[in-house]
Amino acid sequence: MLTFDDSYFLGETRDGFYIEPMMKCAWAAQLEVMCVIKQICEKYDIPYFAYYGTLLGTIRHKGFIPWDDDMDICMLRKDYQRFLEVAPRELTGEYHINSPYTQDKYTFVFSRILNASSISYDPSRLSQFHRCPYIVGVDIFPLDALPTNPSEESLLNQLIHILISVVDRYDDNPEDIMAMLPELEQLCNIKLDTQRSIKNQLLRIADSLCQTYNTSDSSIISYIPEDSQKSIHLQRKWFDSYDYLPFENIFLPVPKNYDAILTALYSDYMTPMQHCAGHDYPFYKKQITAMAETITQRIINGEKPFTF
Repeated sequence: MLTFDDSYFLGETRDGFYIEPMMKCAWAAQLEVMCVIKQICEKYDIPYFAYYGTLLGTIRHKGFIPWDDDMDICMLRKDYQRFLEVAPRELTGEYHINSPYTQDKYTFVFSRILNASSISYDPSRLSQFHRCPYIVGVDIFPLDALPTNPSEESLLNQLIHILISVVDRYDDNPEDIMAMLPELEQLCNIKLDTQRSIKNQLLRIADSLCQTYNTSDSSIISYIPEDSQKSIHLQRKWFDSYDYLPFENIFLPVPKNYDAILTALYSDYMTPMQHCAGHDYPFYKKQITAMAETITQRIINGEKPFTF
């Protein structure tokens, strides 16, 4: 278990952004998850690298970007597949993997290692994860080869984008999506089983499409579902060697050519462009809302609310 000075968990302002004490607890909990991933990767000699905001934070802040609330790593596809194969038998306790291949209701192409399945105020949980009761995890992104032909790349990107867009829209318009399935099947040359989760099938197909060019001689790679929308091209050789650099109170593997990677991802990456959080910051806001709704419904139904 990692150790932190008590002062680490105090609220503070960094680069003009206030970080509340609970976010510090969540950061510490995520670092514990990262250490579990590190142990598995070291045991099976699986390379992994800080990526996205975690890579940027390592270089620019030597830790979390002040307005960031999650951790991201990436792996080359062959290493990613190996990790998904061995990790389930290495994870203990409530640790588990969420991916399109483990959870039908999971809605992303990438995978996520989580410390638990529910909020818990059990003393042992709070002790293990530095007073953070929430579900925390680390996102793992597979890097796949892109075709060298621009037309082929454009077609691949469009197909993957269509599949993911349909998944994102499905819950709001299930009848409309079901009506367009024949057209989608023809477009992607696929056959869907309407007796199974449509969203899960589409995510698996998208993941399969991402791997189309991995046996080619292409030297260009990316996390296609996300990076293709920004025309991000990374060179495979940029990940040939790496150093361990400090991130909060641990060390993360960072490609030696991190400058080229971060420039491709963020352009002028050493200059913070904004002091505001992205997506649904903080991530545990949704968990708090879901818990409150469940407790309220139990009370309405005449049941006892949860006992933590």
